[in-house]
Amino acid sequence: MNNAVLQWKDDFERSQRLGEGRSRTSADKSELFELMIWIGGQGAMRDLIRAESLQQAIQFAQNRYPNCQVDVPPKAAKKPKLARSYTSPSLVERRRKQAAEGK
Repeated sequence: MNNAVLQWKDDFERSQRLGEGRSRTSADKSELFELMIWIGGQGAMRDLIRAESLQQAIQFAQNRYPNCQVDVPPKAAKKPKLARSYTSPSLVERRRKQAAEGK
């Protein structure tokens, strides 16, 4: 039984294509891309992959995790702006003081 597990691990490690230019980059223009990686039997995970373009990041993910599906998650929605009140008691009082002072 133990040999079967080790055999599977050896097969998995041989199928990975790792190294500079295959699963990562050290280029100056590189940036982080967030990808959703679906691995069969394990579910999905989010991973940050450094690459120069989105297509290169997808290729790096496929080289790093063989037989996986790679998706680009949707961007998060921007936070809404806060509504400011112009009739709050503190603002009304400040405006009255400014008007009384003649400013």
